[in-house]
Amino acid sequence: MISREAIVLAGGRGTRLQPLVNDRPKPMAEINGRPFLAWLLDDLITKGITRIILSVGYRHEMIRNWFGERYRGCELCYAVEETPLGTGGGLRKALELARSEVVFVVNGDTWFPVPFDLPTALFNSREADMVIVLRRNDDASRYGTIHADTDGRITSFTEKNNLTGPALINGGVYLLKSNIFSWEELPRVFSLETGFLEKATARKKIFGVVSDAPFIDIGLPETYLKASLMLPQKRKALFLDRDGTVNIEKNYVVRIEDFEFREGIFELTREYFAKGYLVFVITNQAGIARGFYTPGEVEKLHLWMSEQFRKNGIELTAVYYCPHHPDFTGPCDCRKPAPGMILAAIREYGVEAQSSALYGDKVSDVEAGIRAGIGANYLVGEKGIINTENVTLYKG
Repeated sequence: MISREAIVLAGGRGTRLQPLVNDRPKPMAEINGRPFLAWLLDDLITKGITRIILSVGYRHEMIRNWFGERYRGCELCYAVEETPLGTGGGLRKALELARSEVVFVVNGDTWFPVPFDLPTALFNSREADMVIVLRRNDDASRYGTIHADTDGRITSFTEKNNLTGPALINGGVYLLKSNIFSWEELPRVFSLETGFLEKATARKKIFGVVSDAPFIDIGLPETYLKASLMLPQKRKALFLDRDGTVNIEKNYVVRIEDFEFREGIFELTREYFAKGYLVFVITNQAGIARGFYTPGEVEKLHLWMSEQFRKNGIELTAVYYCPHHPDFTGPCDCRKPAPGMILAAIREYGVEAQSSALYGDKVSDVEAGIRAGIGANYLVGEKGIINTENVTLYKG
């Protein structure tokens, strides 16, 4: 059984971080120009998670306003604690929104990017109720310690104590049955660790698997500062207009057989990709608003287009399209020359705008790039090979 659903415990206030982060929930603490939570969601989506439940509390509206109902194509929903419920109570509330029999759970203040096939294999082979990913820590004094038998079944939990030296700790990544709390007599507010796990080893099949993936929590000022060294720095990006730049301009292209790549586009893009640039395609698709085709038809074409880039050694990071037209749907902030699509990519992927580049065949493309703060904006001609020499440069 493979789960595509995850819960992020993101309700922490971050009391110990108040000297550094005093105006937001702890998971929204900024790391390398982005909320820590964005890094977590990126990791989950990369692992194939398609639906994420955010267990939120303190200033939860900040999280909802930043991420909305969808993020990078992943569905987001919110389990809101109006009053603090503890880690266990918050998880139980979030599980009420789960659609899958089995879900992943991760702490919203911990970076522990473990491969999900590791707990999944153990969960399936042992028919477990829960698998916890453990980490061997050189100094366990800040954490509870965990003991397991030779089969991996957890036999006891010891909450934070004065233990020093190396020990196995709870890494804050779980795979569990969504009905794990059913038939349990638990208070409304309880701790997952002390209120449930420490007492459940005798009646639940709880296993542990050890991972040596990088681990850090951001709960203390000193560890929060270290996280900026562990997580990626902001990256440069290449933004490409579609019709007229990636492919030859035709009226409302939506069929694969009508899509003709411009000569030189793969060579140009590969130059940037080889230098570590993220690659985005940003395109106005007013044909949707006009009723000429559907979002599904556009997305099907973009999947095919992305595969053609892949066959040419280029991985598109994402494709953004605007389905609006002012005459049919009213004004919006995403239709170029508005910079909304570019700004969304910058925000969602941690892009350094000034170090990035944009290529488009219309003045509206270049204007959108300039308004978004893109450092180098290139206007390509209608004919000829696209390369870095036969375009007009406009600085951001």
